[in-house]
Amino acid sequence: MRGVVVVPAVKRETIRMLIRRDLLEQLKASGIVGAQYKDLVDDYLALWDLKEELKKEIKTKGAMVVWRNGAQTGRKRSDAVVELPKVSKRMTDLLEVLGAIEPPAGAADDDMPDL
Repeated sequence: MRGVVVVPAVKRETIRMLIRRDLLEQLKASGIVGAQYKDLVDDYLALWDLKEELKKEIKTKGAMVVWRNGAQTGRKRSDAVVELPKVSKRMTDLLEVLGAIEPPAGAADDDMPDL
């Protein structure tokens, strides 16, 4: 195939390792030290793992799933679709705590509803 660039997929564990390294480097560069901050990085990575699993579930099963209760069946929104924004919000909150991102100018905690 001419003119097409094929980029090999990067393993999930490699991406996870890079995220961890980058977050720890940002903490160090910012002068933020302490076991509690490394623990928060691990919490962030646990949420990242969950987010990736939710995205995988949506990709494989779709946004709508079939439910069965005895003789009744129907379709409903996948729980992964509901949980994904909540997990993403928590990840953003942790990045703010770690100082990795700045909250939007003029935004207060009360301005954003919890999903």
